[in-house]
This record gives sequence, C-alpha cells and structure tokens, in this order.
Amino acid sequence: MGYRVVENYYRKEVFEFFRGYRNPFYSVSFVLQFSRLKTFLDERGYKTYLNLCYFFTRAMQPLEDFRYRMKDGDFVLYDSIHPGLTVPAAGGLFSFVNFTYDPDVDRFNARAVMPSPDAPPNLADGAGDPDEDASIHVFYTAIPGIPFDAFTHATPGPSDAATRVAFGKPYEEYGELSVPVGIQVNHAFIDGRALGELYQRAVEIFENPERSE
Repeated sequence: MGYRVVENYYRKEVFEFFRGYRNPFYSVSFVLQFSRLKTFLDERGYKTYLNLCYFFTRAMQPLEDFRYRMKDGDFVLYDSIHPGLTVPAAGGLFSFVNFTYDPDVDRFNARAVMPSPDAPPNLADGAGDPDEDASIHVFYTAIPGIPFDAFTHATPGPSDAATRVAFGKPYEEYGELSVPVGIQVNHAFIDGRALGELYQRAVEIFENPERSE
C-alpha cells in the first residue's frame, strides 16, 4: 500500500480547525443514472453491488483529497484507495470485506471473491483505524430495499478520514434506471469542491463504463 509523507499539506489549517469538532462529518445524497452501467454488468455477468462500489471507487481514484490520511502523526497521500464492502452474513447479520482496486474491471472481477452469505460475521476489515492501512479503503454499504433521499453513516471517531458511501434501491423513472447514493466525509479532509468533482466524474463513468482509466 504505497504512500508518501506530505510535509506541507495544503489543508492543514482547515484540518486543525475541524479536528476539535465532536462531529466534523457531513453527508450529501444524490442520484446517478444506472441504465448503461447495469447493461454493461449484465452483459458480463458481473455482480451489481460489487461493481457499483468498484466504479464509484474508480471515480474517486484520481482525486487526491480522498486519498489523504493521518498516519503515525504525519499527513500522508496514498497512491490509491480500495473498496471495502458491507456484505450479508449468517443469522441476518453482516460482515466487512476489503478488495484491492484494479484499473482493469475484468481483472478486478476475476479476483474479487464475495464471501458466502452463510458465513459467520466478520467485522475485522471495517475498523477504519486512521493509523492502519484499512483506512485507505472507501467503506460501502447498501440499503437494497429503500430508494432513500438522504443517508448518514456511523463513524468510529472524529479523526476518521475514510469516505463512506451507501447505495439505495435502484428505481426506474422516465425510462431510466437510477440509483440513490449517500456519501459521508470528514470536513477536515474534504470540502464541497472535492465532492462536486467526484459527482461529475461518477456521472461520466456510470454513463461510460466501457472506457478504461
């Protein structure tokens, strides 16, 4: 998991401003057009939820603000970020599973093995400790039964820098399939400009999933 220490983090003053907040997190929700991506996935037999997370991570990948973390007291910039998913587990519970991002979607899907929904719950991969490499994951969840309008995520503490994303129940409107997205970030690391850039990239990528990055 490559990274470099950043001596002069450009948001340090903002970071210091928000680090004293009990709750420095904020959320936004929006809808992405899903028809072209769903067709792309169905033609290849790829799992929908796994690849919603994959393509959203692809949109986030080149945006540096989403790859900054604190590690051992230093600001660091990771080379890449990776999807970490909440998945069903035995007994109506859930597990966390982390995957390694690959710019080649076919190679990613060939390597990504989803755990069995009958497996015992495993929460080890979802700790989100900002001083551990798990923090370079984007943490995803899904609420497949609700086409929500807004969403907030649980977070382990105010120093957590991991972006958290939820996908709601896809629905059809005016002949187009749409999917709700709820994203939560730490204001110490990410502001509205970065979220706007992410939204625009996600729109383009969901509309053109066949393009390589």
